[in-house]
Amino acid sequence: MSAPRGLPHALPAGETQLWQGSPNFRALAVGAFHVRVWAAYVAVMLAWGVISAVISHHSLRVAEAAGFWSLLLGLTALGIVLAFAYLTARTTIYTITDRRIVICYGAAIRKHFNLPFTAIQAAGLRTAADGSGDIVLTPQTDRRLSYLLLWPHVRAGKRGRVEPVLRGIPDAARVARLLIDALDPARQASSIIPITSGEAARADIRQDVGVMDTDLASRGRAA
Repeated sequence: MSAPRGLPHALPAGETQLWQGSPNFRALAVGAFHVRVWAAYVAVMLAWGVISAVISHHSLRVAEAAGFWSLLLGLTALGIVLAFAYLTARTTIYTITDRRIVICYGAAIRKHFNLPFTAIQAAGLRTAADGSGDIVLTPQTDRRLSYLLLWPHVRAGKRGRVEPVLRGIPDAARVARLLIDALDPARQASSIIPITSGEAARADIRQDVGVMDTDLASRGRAA
């Protein structure tokens, strides 16, 4: 029997899938692959090719040729980045159950990253104008994750701590709310790993992520 979509194997008895989705291509390209920076780089290279030819007193044909090759090379690089972003968006599946988060990624070799709720110290939400956004997960300090193996579903947090990220999620606020509601009973049942709480946690999340779901902090204070 084949494994369910986005999961390494069938869910154990008693575990329930709450949500599953994939990154939005545009949000992933802008947020993780920085296509705007690449586009600006192409524009600069184009301008530099033309201006340098003019300054060197070359003919108009030479300036046009310099601009053409600069544009061609720049667009080729930009096209590769966009193709990689599209492939990543198509092959990535995020899954939230009532016990863990699973990131399924990789086009040639499929990999599955499992993050149990008990290993999550904090979560933050960063949204865009269109409602898409990233959910940043701060793992417990004893968790050692690989930045290279998880990229682009990761970012470098404070003190070099690697933080998994669910990137480019459509309707990110709704998914974040679902995650918070799922995290809360797991925290209440665990006396070993409590939620990061208090004003210090709120300041950390605001500084690192930009937007925090206030319910997460308030529930952490109660835990």
